[in-house]
Order: sequence, then structure tokens, then C-alpha cells
Amino acid sequence: METGDPDDFVTLIFLLGHPLVHLKAITIVPGTPDQIGFIRYALNRFNRNDIPLGVFNMNAKPALSKFHLKIYAPEIIRESRNALDGSDVLLTYCDEKTILICGGPLKNVAKAIQTGQFKLGRLVAQGGFAGDNIVPEDKRLNKFNGRITCPTFNLTSDPRAAKIVLDFNGIKEKFFVSKNVCHGVLYTNDTHKQLEKVKDRSQSLHEMYHVMSVYSNRAGKIEKAFHDPLAACCAIDISIGQWKDVRLYMDEKTKEWGSKISEHPNVKIIVDYDQDKYLSTLFAYA
Repeated sequence: METGDPDDFVTLIFLLGHPLVHLKAITIVPGTPDQIGFIRYALNRFNRNDIPLGVFNMNAKPALSKFHLKIYAPEIIRESRNALDGSDVLLTYCDEKTILICGGPLKNVAKAIQTGQFKLGRLVAQGGFAGDNIVPEDKRLNKFNGRITCPTFNLTSDPRAAKIVLDFNGIKEKFFVSKNVCHGVLYTNDTHKQLEKVKDRSQSLHEMYHVMSVYSNRAGKIEKAFHDPLAACCAIDISIGQWKDVRLYMDEKTKEWGSKISEHPNVKIIVDYDQDKYLSTLFAYA
């Protein structure tokens, strides 16, 4: 995960309390002391300080967004360096039965792969793009009509890491929840009202409601793209998405990403999703 966009943190608190999830570990990009301290505080709220935390570069410039400092009283959160190397965490806690959800650049995964010891059952990554050559006309978002390639933050941030992951055969399944779909998945005032009805059913739902209430107070209204929560819901129930086997690639001239039909596909990419299944997964409680 990263902490530039609120939806990564919403995804974390969603996973911490979901009845179908056993959260084994967390890795952060880049993994600076302000990020570590914030995530450690959140884990403490859930009494989950047992969860190992891995980072890519603890000495990078501070990476916690100003919005995150509005979620909880900033004076009770302290910077921390209590974290492990992200690739070591992945090597220790990932195996052929593990699902790894990536809501940020793939730096930690690529580093783990380069050891030659990494194994994984399923990767569900938020990022990539499927254009007009892949997505049926009636499924396209207007903003992407006419496009074959598009910039995509999590892959463009470190194209080398993305290519290492795409080329690696030690991951049994790779699903990419790409912007051609997730940019149409919005958390709105109506979503907030739906969550309000169940927010007291679990700590995760209560915390999600709090975060999005803070977001609403800042913005005046809520219309937030929920990229990573969609990816996490797909990781829990892969049937939420409609998928196509494609070769995900970067155009070397434009540095944009696209997908094409190939005899040698490297991922399954999302082309549509089931809204009802998504919301029932997002708001699930025991």
C-alpha cells in the first residue's frame, strides 16, 4: 500500500476486519517513519500489533498525505522505524496459497522476486489499462473512449518493477483491476448512507465510516474513486469482476500502459464488475 490516496487506508481497515480475510502481513511504499507510525497506530486500534510491517525505503522523503493527519488526532501518532524489509516480509508470509493485494507501486514485490525465492498463489493488483481493443463499447467509461493506452500510477511509478512482476512465472494467477473499470467505482453520498446503516456491525465498518465522514467534511460532498477497495473485494470474491486474458504492456514511446490479445497472455484484466456483489463484499460483517 501507499498513503498518498485515502482509499489505500480504507482498504487496510476493510481487510483488518473482514470476516473472510486472514490478514498475514502489510508492506508499504516507500515506508517512511511517518507512514510506519500512522499504520502502527491503526493496527493498535484493532489490537493487531502482531501483524508484521514491511517497507521499501525507510529513508525516503515523508510520504504520509495531509489528509491522513485529519483522520485521527495528530498529536497521538508518533513516527516510527519499527518495520522490516518489505521483500523479507513477502518472502516469509507469501506462499502458493496466499493472495497478495497491491494498491501501490510494485517495488516490494519486484525486490522479493529478484531473490529467486518468491512464490505466490494469486496477485490482485490495482493498475494497468484495457482500452477500446479489449473493452466492449457498452462497457467503456466516457473518459477513456478512443484510448488504447493510458498512464497508470502504480505501474508508471516504477516500470522496471512492473515488468519484473509481469514477466515472473512464480505467481500462479495475476489479476489486474485497471482504471478502465475502477475509475467508474465511486464512493458517493448514497454509498455513505448505505454504510451508515451497518457501521456499528464491526470495527472495520465503523472506521471506514469515520474516514469517509472526515473526507466528506473536507470536500463538502463525497465522490471518491474507490480503486483499491474494488481490488480488495475482487481478491475476496474474484467473480465480482469480468476478466479477459491479455498481455499487459508498456508502450515504449509514450510510456503509457495498454493490453492486447495474445497467444501468451500474462494477466487477467478487468473489463466490468458486479456492483451488487462489490457492495455486499465491501459492507460484509460476521
